[in-house]
Amino acid sequence: MDFSHLVHVAWFTFFQAMCSTLMALLIGLPAAFYCGRRHFLGRPFLLSLSVVPFCLPSLIIALGYVTFLGLNGGLNQFLMFVFGFEEPPVKVLYSFFGLIIAHGFYNFPLIMKNVADSWERLPSEPAECARLLGAGEGRIFKTVTIHQLLPSIASSSLLVFIYCFLSFVLVLLFGGIGNSTLEVEIYKAARGTLDFTKAGQLAVVETLILAVVTSFYCIIEQKAAARTKGLKAAHNSSKIAIKGWLEHTVFVLLVLLIALFFVAPLVGIVINAFTSSRNGENGFTLATFQRVFKMRSFIPSVKNTIWVAACTGALCTLIGFLYSMLLRFMERKVGSRMNIFLKVVPMLPMSISSVVVGVVITLIVRRGNAVCLILAQSALSWPLAFRVIYLNMSKISDDLIDSSLILSKNKLDLLFRVLLPVCFPSLISAFGFCFAVSAGDTTLPLVLAIPKFDTLSLFTYRLAGAYRFNEACASGVILGLICAVVFAAASFRFKKNRKS
Repeated sequence: MDFSHLVHVAWFTFFQAMCSTLMALLIGLPAAFYCGRRHFLGRPFLLSLSVVPFCLPSLIIALGYVTFLGLNGGLNQFLMFVFGFEEPPVKVLYSFFGLIIAHGFYNFPLIMKNVADSWERLPSEPAECARLLGAGEGRIFKTVTIHQLLPSIASSSLLVFIYCFLSFVLVLLFGGIGNSTLEVEIYKAARGTLDFTKAGQLAVVETLILAVVTSFYCIIEQKAAARTKGLKAAHNSSKIAIKGWLEHTVFVLLVLLIALFFVAPLVGIVINAFTSSRNGENGFTLATFQRVFKMRSFIPSVKNTIWVAACTGALCTLIGFLYSMLLRFMERKVGSRMNIFLKVVPMLPMSISSVVVGVVITLIVRRGNAVCLILAQSALSWPLAFRVIYLNMSKISDDLIDSSLILSKNKLDLLFRVLLPVCFPSLISAFGFCFAVSAGDTTLPLVLAIPKFDTLSLFTYRLAGAYRFNEACASGVILGLICAVVFAAASFRFKKNRKS
């Protein structure tokens, strides 16, 4: 393939991911400050937005931006009605800037939640000492606070960078003319022109870049985890009200931006799902849902989504539990270097994209099937389950493990009477995470192109591609409800058990 084209695509992929991360930081850091250090009325709601990137697929977010910021979206219709514009005034969606907005606002809750948690745990003594020495609030932030927060900012930023680097659906829809990423080019080469040589070259370049970024992420996350562990005892839950004209101004601006570019697109999906552009169907109507339910492939796609997501969630949870158990026992016997290696292994799937996995499977298996889809999704998603489960597994003390091994006649008693009961809440939570990720996955079903096999995300994608946006929104609402209900039920169970 043309070397200059490869460089251009690789550079655009890197550049858009970097700009998207900066956009997420621009929104996420102020939000983290208010959630971590200030008390205000909508704080629980703002923190709850952190689950959106996990429980709502990027396809649904894309639909939201189309229905709200598109040429015929709600914002343009409102502006044309109020100000009398003859043409839509907002035309940023299908461009580079539109892609950055979609990526940045979709991922900012990840930065907000991680940094807010660290900000909330910061000890007050260093800042108080600086104040006694005459330092102002700005100088304290630059010389003390930012250095304390740097590990969590860096780790969450690298995670957002990886997500944006591997973004597929949003780039496919909003990339604009001439703007294509490695993920999209690999898909086009493998599925469009059947040029597997080009797809392989692009895959190698993408994997090498991701390997480097993932290595940095692993190192920084280890430092962030060590810093967070040291701050647990110094947890400071005291918060004060928003003060000063500057804080109030920034807060109002932040709320407006989040409402406009994050909440409104989600609300737009629901509004479009319960309205219709067809003649005689004005106002609130269920006709859109009725048309979706009557489509031949809808019910099969719902069934396929649920059982594939359930199998993927169960398999990911099983692998995550077994690896957590292996790591917990191995870290008692091996050296620190081996422990670091074992903790890095779950990060490896982050350096391999779902498009590459799908292309490799199509090269090995002539026709993909549901089993291939489950195995591929599990191979990429099990680290999510591991991270949730290992959090509980690591809290089991060595003394408890040793006592169980000594007092029990059967070594399996340790598994059934200690490990499983302690980790059970995290097992449920891990299942919910992986279920939602699998159900919302559009990339692997699209790349595998399994004959006569639709998932609800793929069904929704095809409706959007056919410009049937009302039906796509209705299907997206159903998909989002399935993901959100399972995710919320698992998270509620996890939080309830942690409190008890």
